[in-house]
Amino acid sequence: MTDIPNSLPDHHGSTLLAAPDTEVDARELFGVDIDMKVPAFSESDERVPDLDPSYVFDGDTTLAILAGFKYNRRVMVQGYHGTGKSTHIEQVAARLKWPCIRINLDAHISRLDLVGRDAIVLRDGKQVTEFREGLLPWALQTPTALVFDVRTASSARTRTSACSPPRTPSGWATRAGSITARSRSTRARWTAGTSS
Repeated sequence: MTDIPNSLPDHHGSTLLAAPDTEVDARELFGVDIDMKVPAFSESDERVPDLDPSYVFDGDTTLAILAGFKYNRRVMVQGYHGTGKSTHIEQVAARLKWPCIRINLDAHISRLDLVGRDAIVLRDGKQVTEFREGLLPWALQTPTALVFDVRTASSARTRTSACSPPRTPSGWATRAGSITARSRSTRARWTAGTSS
């Protein structure tokens, strides 16, 4: 998965394709017992995680993550430290060829990194101030899945990963409903509502 350094680059770039251009069968690609077509990309760019062909998917957690991609909704996967929450999201994104960025929400990342900041740049030999977007505004304008790694204060053993759904210019319709995935090591929850 692409880890973003704490300093903002001069240019975030854009994704290879503006929106998913194909659909894949969830049963065939992930081995989950459901008839679901999930939006995917036909080509990978540098932000698509590396594929691990030997990865074994937990059915309920995979279903919740896939529903997030299909219906453009947020998904939260929570569980103990080291149980593979981020890796699970990463491997789903890798098979969908979906750009994915992991953001570690720790003391080293600031609000300015996430939202943006003013920067002094040279333009035509003069110093000018311009706003440089942070990771969140950039991700909202591109079809990129964000994975937020959070260490909770309540327990040093608990770690939570939330996968923000991809955004596309056209958006996707959603339907009301909820999917909760529970396994011994992780729990995932997907809640659908109206998309804005």
